[in-house]
Amino acid sequence: MTTAPTGVARRAAVRVWGAVLWLTVAGLAVWLLVRAVGYDHRTPFAQLVSFTPYVALFSLLPLVLALLSRRWKVSVAAGVVVLAFGAFVVPRAIPSGAPSDGARLRVMAFNTKIGAGSVPELATLIRREKPDVLTVQELTPEWAAEFAALRLFPYSALRALPGASGTGIWARYPLTDNRTVDPKSGFDQTVARLQVSDERVYEVVSAHPRPPIFQAAEFGSPSRWVGDISRLPAASTSGPVRVLAGDFNASLDHSPFRELVGTGYVDAAAEVGKGLVPTWPMNANKAPPVTLDHVLVDSRADASRFDAYTIAGSDHRAIVADLVIR
Repeated sequence: MTTAPTGVARRAAVRVWGAVLWLTVAGLAVWLLVRAVGYDHRTPFAQLVSFTPYVALFSLLPLVLALLSRRWKVSVAAGVVVLAFGAFVVPRAIPSGAPSDGARLRVMAFNTKIGAGSVPELATLIRREKPDVLTVQELTPEWAAEFAALRLFPYSALRALPGASGTGIWARYPLTDNRTVDPKSGFDQTVARLQVSDERVYEVVSAHPRPPIFQAAEFGSPSRWVGDISRLPAASTSGPVRVLAGDFNASLDHSPFRELVGTGYVDAAAEVGKGLVPTWPMNANKAPPVTLDHVLVDSRADASRFDAYTIAGSDHRAIVADLVIR
């Protein structure tokens, strides 16, 4: 026979459990709102939004618990939250269709982690994958000299600098019009024209906006990060096909990056259903790995393949994408 105090305690526990479920669902709804309206231009949202895929997976837990405990109103609210997260995240894991016929271009990008990435390991990957063009971020003079000595590519457009701000491009075809994307950018993002033939010319950018980190005086801040992304060239439907490849310090859950993609770019990984493949950090850092490295190409092209490879010494994976230009 249940005593009165036991019954009171049980009812209190039920109320507490219901409150916990409601608070959890409410917290997830706030995350959704930040992601949906793009309120990620300041700390801590600029950093946290990267982890939206993990939060989307976690959102299943309160739904399951609410269903098991027969909390039907909470279940409905939790179900709506799960569906909303799914709409944001799941399309990146679904291939969008077979690419059209056309000219092929294989693009590789790699962040050296201020020159710490293994040149021999990257060279082995290049010999195997045979990319047409390689973009490098955090390109130091020392790393550039070691890599250039291997003579893996006949052409280059380099803006090697001490620290994290240097970038560069190596290619199997001539590179012309070597310049920086914008002198106001905190990192020197190299852009050059890749002349494959008289008919096939590409504009290639080694993309590396400043990260939205806390030490504003040292590297950048969310506002400077937004500025660097906004200075990257928008997609074009005329002139050379435009390719942006590198470490964007942003995922598809960041509104500044989505705005850039929304100008008419195709994200190669998302198009082939690998948009959730993590690329950073890959060096035993305690943070859950997220997708910050991308290959973008304007809407005149499709992607037929995307892969990521771990290189010793770097906290970023090298990424490879096959593009099909219509």
